[in-house]
Amino acid sequence: MVDWIMQLLPAGGVLNLASSACLALIFFVASFVFVPRTFLCLGVGAIFGLPAILIILPSTTLGGMLAFLAARYLIAEHVQRYVTARPQLRRIASAVDEEGWRVVALLRFASPLPNALQNYMFGLTQIRLLPFVVASFIFTIPQIVFYVYFGSAGSAALRDDGLPVLNRVLIIAGLTSLAVVLVLVIRRVRRDGPLTRSAIEK
Repeated sequence: MVDWIMQLLPAGGVLNLASSACLALIFFVASFVFVPRTFLCLGVGAIFGLPAILIILPSTTLGGMLAFLAARYLIAEHVQRYVTARPQLRRIASAVDEEGWRVVALLRFASPLPNALQNYMFGLTQIRLLPFVVASFIFTIPQIVFYVYFGSAGSAALRDDGLPVLNRVLIIAGLTSLAVVLVLVIRRVRRDGPLTRSAIEK
């Protein structure tokens, strides 16, 4: 499915108005359907490089916000049945009610759950829209930067172009952000509440 989606993007690796709109639409729609965003970011990084991040982040955030609102006000009954049938998702949803944005941040940072599923599940919880959007945006940044960069770096390595200094600086910043965010989030979430990082990974 990812290969088919990547074929929708214009060839040439240039972010013009048409390719930017297509890229934004793909990541917007990916917030509603179960598509592995990791592979999308790798592929897009290989095609367009790091500038694609500036399109991926806002379109992903907007799509996540609308999927969240759809789950809360339009399709809550269907999503509720899906979550109720899965004990792990019920536990995570309960933890979001108690821990709020901290659990959202941890799941956005690193989780095996598809991004779209998280959007719908969070819509069933008691978390407010603004904390959800802010936590989703901020804690999605390290992951997207990381995978887009490696897609770009892998493509450059295959072409034997080498890595520009700016790219080296960005990857160091991205890795540093990953480490710092992980430490901060785990310290806030790992407590005597109903959810810890190990519980999510089970």
